[in-house]
Amino acid sequence: MEYKDYYKILGVSRSASQDEIKKKYRKLAAKYHPDKNPDNPKAEDKFKEVGEAYEVLKDPEKRKLYDKVGSDWKRYQQAGASADDFNWGQYARGGGGQRINMDDIFGGGRSGGGSPFSSFFETIFGGGDPFAGRQSQARQYQSNARTAAPQRGQDTKAEIDIDLKDAMTGIEKQFRVNGERVKIKIPAGIESGKRLKLKGKGLPSQTGGTKGDLYLTVNVIEPEGFERRGSDIHQKVPLNLYTAVLGGELTAQTLNGKIKLNIPPETQNGKIFRLAGRGLPPFKKSGKKGDYYLKTEIVIPENLTPKEKELFKKLAEERKN
Repeated sequence: MEYKDYYKILGVSRSASQDEIKKKYRKLAAKYHPDKNPDNPKAEDKFKEVGEAYEVLKDPEKRKLYDKVGSDWKRYQQAGASADDFNWGQYARGGGGQRINMDDIFGGGRSGGGSPFSSFFETIFGGGDPFAGRQSQARQYQSNARTAAPQRGQDTKAEIDIDLKDAMTGIEKQFRVNGERVKIKIPAGIESGKRLKLKGKGLPSQTGGTKGDLYLTVNVIEPEGFERRGSDIHQKVPLNLYTAVLGGELTAQTLNGKIKLNIPPETQNGKIFRLAGRGLPPFKKSGKKGDYYLKTEIVIPENLTPKEKELFKKLAEERKN
């Protein structure tokens, strides 16, 4: 099995914080998302590779286990072991004290013979597989597993990002899970961190049982200048100085489309306009929508001409009198 450096895939150091890992994943996932690269199969492969790396490094226990056993962390974890169970030093020295039979844990060899972990151990030890010669025990373990009662496949977890605008109306998303293309309808009003259950979209059973379930965590991305507060939306809108002073009409681009505001004369910076019932709908229940708030940010003119500067000076003198 090829050793994958998940830190290198995400472009972070091995000492990176969980927050750094999450930010880098979101940036790469947005860059390589299949929806943005419909005609680029390499981008889809990269997207899946980035997702695989994040699945491990986002979880402190999985990350700790990966740091010890590499990309085979999942099969080791499925055997019921933790990151502290395996003593690499004993096996690296070739000594005794063999507390764990790796063939028994991982299910033996691969097609064509040999251990499935030889390339990984060469990376770690600079030599061959320290667990060679256990194939008969592995075959006995597999035989016993086949005669056991069918077990349900494992549940899996994944994350998906949507824009705040999508949360206003709901959206249908497509993505791949275990090689299968899946469609899901994300309801309007969903909150960031909410989990959706996709029944039967988890890992397949190894003993003929039913598939596990997939639990999908939805992350709602707020664009710069926007903030969600429950069912309300708060948005900053630029307002030029002259309209703020003299009054007039302001056209603002909101998540619901363009609207026109009547700006009264002498409007102060930070003035808030409330649009009742134009916020987010309640999630999966009846009720009225939240409100939409527009907060003005007065923009000071730049690159003034000499004539404009002179006029401002006259205005300043006028205000002194």
